[in-house]
Amino acid sequence: MTSNPAHGVNALIRGAQLLTRKELRPFIIIPLLINLVLFIALGALMVSQFDDLGRYIGSLLSDTPVDTSNMSWWRAILAKGADWAASVFQWLAWLIAIAVVLLFFLVYGYLFGIITNIIAAPFNGLLAEKVEELLTGHPPPPESIGSMIFRTLGRELRKLMYFLGWGIVIFIIALLTSWTVFIPAILTALWGAWCMAIQYVDYPLDNHQRSFGELKSVLMRKKFTTLGFGGSVMLAKMVPILNIFVMPAAVAGGTALWVERIWAEGDPGKGPNGKSTSVAQPPVTETQKWPKGIEGPKDKK
Repeated sequence: MTSNPAHGVNALIRGAQLLTRKELRPFIIIPLLINLVLFIALGALMVSQFDDLGRYIGSLLSDTPVDTSNMSWWRAILAKGADWAASVFQWLAWLIAIAVVLLFFLVYGYLFGIITNIIAAPFNGLLAEKVEELLTGHPPPPESIGSMIFRTLGRELRKLMYFLGWGIVIFIIALLTSWTVFIPAILTALWGAWCMAIQYVDYPLDNHQRSFGELKSVLMRKKFTTLGFGGSVMLAKMVPILNIFVMPAAVAGGTALWVERIWAEGDPGKGPNGKSTSVAQPPVTETQKWPKGIEGPKDKK
């Protein structure tokens, strides 16, 4: 299977385009309302922290000369030496300040995403189901609403435990390599992109009751596409106001990525009986055309 970061970025754009379809509008209203309420609450919390953040960054970048007039000679020497070192390594202070700002917005994006995903999980499952039906003409296997709510909430908790468990490992590695500045930043960015991809490509697979292990295996086989999709979602979630609309676009985009890039290319998986199988691609008949403006996966002979 081909793997290209551009395919992942295009999947998010594709998802945003799909949200304009009138067939999907009833399924994005509630997730958008949930996002709006949480955006207001978390936005107010974030704004309340701006003063402290500004003071901290200002202290890092301050070039105010040290007053040594009331110091003993040896304290003055130490103070001037520290002042000289600070001026020489001013570039490092700028890097730290930039990293702090990025980390601030990254934490905001993560917190916003975790809360909204848990609350909106059943609605996201329905949205993924309708997107798949729109793209293929075939809905996932039928399931009662009660069963779907119970399953999707359980799946969200499963993903959350995975994110927290490995997140602690990533944090420790980042802490041990923090003196390099760049390694923690790159490691955190890759981990964030991977988490976002798992979060939103999972909905269509979960609708087919594919296991969490299969999800990780599928995404690993298309790692560059996965990171392209997850990275674009992560960046979009860090932007206030835009992040209100990211979740439904990411659900639709993750479903389109599954249908058009993974499923359409014959992703191997396991059936309910545990035996290895290939994902069956539903045929497009003469009476069942792809919706206007939507290019569906090609039939495999």
